[in-house]
Amino acid sequence: MDNLVISSLCLEDKRAIFEFLQDPVVMRFLGPRRPLTDEEASEWFELELNAATRHVFRTKDTNDLVGFCGVKVIDGVEDFAYFLLKAHWGKGYAADMCRMAVEKLPDTTDLDKVQVFIANDNTASQAVARKLGWPRICESDNQYEKGHLYRMSR
Repeated sequence: MDNLVISSLCLEDKRAIFEFLQDPVVMRFLGPRRPLTDEEASEWFELELNAATRHVFRTKDTNDLVGFCGVKVIDGVEDFAYFLLKAHWGKGYAADMCRMAVEKLPDTTDLDKVQVFIANDNTASQAVARKLGWPRICESDNQYEKGHLYRMSR
């Protein structure tokens, strides 16, 4: 956690965000499970500019954009997720981002009601959940794949 800071999204990040949202490898487990169009990516970026419960993470030393983590309400359910730009995969940032984002949640947040879905073939995110000590609580699926729900902890 010493290498990351919570930051704000800024207009200068738009190009990096578009590359991220339009990369099929990155989008494999995110959103519609496909690269976003320019219009969809622009809409996503505009929404994230003002997101209060999802945080932007940057490297402390270089201020490079690493990714996002936090809660977003989807179909009336609080959903916790994280995503990293591909250049930062495999550096241990995901677990640190999750820890920092959970610390930023209001004390009134009922973690038992926050959904954390991880697809069965998303082994990297399963490893992050294990590292965080988040237990798998039940099988689940969405319109794209089967997986499990996990329980967050502080």
